Amino acid sequence: MAGPPTFIELSREEQALELRSYLRSIGATLQEKATDNIEEDMKEIISKCDACLKTDLSDADIESFLCSIVSVIIGIGSMDVESNLVTAFSQKLSKYEEERFSNTILKTLWLLHGTVDPKLPARFQLYSDIIDVAKRNKQLLLVYGGIDSLNKSLLSISHSKKQKQSLLRQLHSALIENGHSELAAEVMIELLRNYTADDGKQAKDDAKRCIISAIADPKTFLLEPLLSLAPVISLQNSPLHELLVIFVSGNLTNYLDFYKGHKDLIKSLALDHQANIHKMKLLTVMSLAEDSSIITFDTIQQQVQITAEQVEPFLLELFGTKFVRGRMDQAAKKVNISSTMYRTFSKQRWQMLRNSFFGWRSCLSVIEEGMKTVVSNSQTAM
Repeated sequence: MAGPPTFIELSREEQALELRSYLRSIGATLQEKATDNIEEDMKEIISKCDACLKTDLSDADIESFLCSIVSVIIGIGSMDVESNLVTAFSQKLSKYEEERFSNTILKTLWLLHGTVDPKLPARFQLYSDIIDVAKRNKQLLLVYGGIDSLNKSLLSISHSKKQKQSLLRQLHSALIENGHSELAAEVMIELLRNYTADDGKQAKDDAKRCIISAIADPKTFLLEPLLSLAPVISLQNSPLHELLVIFVSGNLTNYLDFYKGHKDLIKSLALDHQANIHKMKLLTVMSLAEDSSIITFDTIQQQVQITAEQVEPFLLELFGTKFVRGRMDQAAKKVNISSTMYRTFSKQRWQMLRNSFFGWRSCLSVIEEGMKTVVSNSQTAM
């Protein structure tokens, strides 16, 4: 069997004929002669391109053949014509779920995404298909480099608001499924930022999904940024918003009191009550660390409702989050806090930070004047 076609200075029509001939040679059902319309010709070729995935061809030959199709599609005609073919090709490949070919399909679609005109309308759907394939492969980080990168490369290009929201929702779900909760939270916040007061129910639904996801994620401890998002603000005076505020700035006792009156809500949201308790214990001690550089073991034991034997293992887990740093003094039964993440950053704390900066600047000025005096005295002595 001949290898996949390689094109050297062939016209687009001649390339399509070679692709057609190759597909026929590996068993695809195609007419021998092409139509006079290159777009219709490529549509037919694309409709049968998965034939290469059903043979004993090597991965290299399959990739070569699929990339040959990409080379014909690029710049084939008007934006509409190219968009139609790009969409047909990406949909055909992305729906092929056999694991053996997933990497080859992902590489081919990613090549296509990086080659087409950035303004091509189909590029949005193409990236959506790529997310589906990368999610199955658990290789999302190969095609997603952060929200800033996505905004520059795709979301800043002309598109409808619904398209952007749909893509961000899909990406959030895929990142959660692949275990990238922090990146998923970043995507969800971007989604909520794109809503306005006119978006109504859908905005509230996504805000609820975002809050639930943030609370359930064992690695997410800073939830205050959610409070300033318009869709979250629209949930004020609801039990879910009250629960969010507890996870933003409350303590374990606040959560347990809330739970007594809202057991059914926690269950309906599919939140794990014991996981919530554990997270609130960590958050409670984070708040204690904000207010004091020394915390006694007794205080920790009382505030998070654990036994004396559980204090040290609990502190080791807390230090493992990297949000609180410190050193245990077992003899004195206390912990010395060296740094902590602030769960909220109030106006008072901004003022304290401002005063610290001014204090440092004054100290540097004194040091600078002292150095000038030393240098001047040294020069005089010489």
